[in-house]
Parts: sequence; C-alpha cells; structure tokens
Amino acid sequence: MNLFLLEQAADRIEWSAKDPRTIHLRNTLKVKNGDLVDFGVVNGPKGKGRVSWQNSGEVEIFLDWKTPHPSDLIPLSILVGLSRPQTCRKIIEQGSTLGVSQILFFPTEKGEVSYTKSSLWDEEWRRLLVKGAEQAFSCHLPVCEKVSCLEEAIEKSASIHSLRLALDVYEANRALAEVKPAVGQPLQLAIGPERGWSDAERKQLRKLDFELCHMGTRVLRVETAMVASVGCLAEAFWALT
Repeated sequence: MNLFLLEQAADRIEWSAKDPRTIHLRNTLKVKNGDLVDFGVVNGPKGKGRVSWQNSGEVEIFLDWKTPHPSDLIPLSILVGLSRPQTCRKIIEQGSTLGVSQILFFPTEKGEVSYTKSSLWDEEWRRLLVKGAEQAFSCHLPVCEKVSCLEEAIEKSASIHSLRLALDVYEANRALAEVKPAVGQPLQLAIGPERGWSDAERKQLRKLDFELCHMGTRVLRVETAMVASVGCLAEAFWALT
C-alpha cells in the first residue's frame, strides 16, 4: 500500500503489535521512530503521520492533516454481471485502484444464483475498495453495490448525458478502442458475467441504447476485460491530470 486510509480524521492513533498495519510498518516499510508515513481519510484529506514505536511493540502515530483534495474519480460507471466471488473481488479492488466512480453488480441469466449469497457482500467489499484506493495513493472510493437487475444498475448510474457501451465479443460491430468519449462525459460500461450475455440480454441492452463493442476476437476473463476497457475509455481523462 502507498498510504493508510482511515475512516475519519484523528490527531493521534494507536495500533497493536499484532495489527496487520503495524506489521506492515515494521516488516515491509521498515519504519523507524520519527519517520513520516502517508495517511488519508476516506473521501477526505491526506496527511502525514509521525511514527513512535512503543516498547510493547505497539505503535503510536501523530497525524497532521492537509487541505482536502478534489475527487480524482473518473465519471465511468461499471455495470458487471455477477461472477464468481474471487472474480468480483478482483474487479472491486482493481476498479477502485483505476478510479472508476461506480461498480454495480447484478444477476444475469447465465450467472449462478449462489453468487448473490457470498460473504463478499457482507463487509469484505468495503475493505477491497479501501485496499485499491490505498494502492492508488488516493482517498476517494467508488460507489459499490449489488443490485437486483440490469435495469436497477442502469437507473442508479444513469445520467441524461451518459454514453452507454456494453462489451460483447460475439455480436459487436465496433471496437471499443474506436470510441472517443468527450472529456467529462459520463460513461456507463456493461460487462457480462463469465458465461457472457444471453440473447435476451443483448436485445435488452440494445433497447436501452447500449452500443455493443468488442476488444478483438479473444475471449477475456471478466476482470481482464474490466481493466482493459477502463484503460481504453479513461485515456482522455488521464491525459488531463
């Protein structure tokens, strides 16, 4: 991780000797007494923490917060057909690292019903968002939700100016790389589950003004398709930072 994210600002914190963050400070970062470490508050400011090791192995950190920084999320909503929990974990963490604004999961005709009952959707998803943002040296987290259907995902991420795209390797007529969204234009990108879209879902997507796009002829894993497609669509936004 490149900074430690806290849920709220504090002037002073203590972590036990067995806390994974303490272990990371000691064994991985090899932080000494008096060293400064980067911190952030979820959707808030960044700052520096001065480390003080205790004889018990605990660590005490004194924090100095700076001015909150603007959101660095890009206006891209990812709508993903529910896949295996291990796949969804990768999407959540990598989506947070890449800085998408929303990650919405929904059940599909070819997905497994049991995926909706995974323990991932209890509290783990939140930890993955934080882990992804910490890697990106950012304080801003995407919205992440599991919703009931594609229509709800579209409604929750909709904007009257949204450009709607859906990945499909079988029936798409245009390459995603050819799409050049206007800078600042909200985007909705639908990605199917591991077994892809059904014929009915393709028809529904077209009816809802989604253009089917491809990334070549290779069949990609869902998490690979997500990372590659965000790279294509976010290029214009990244060029301005």
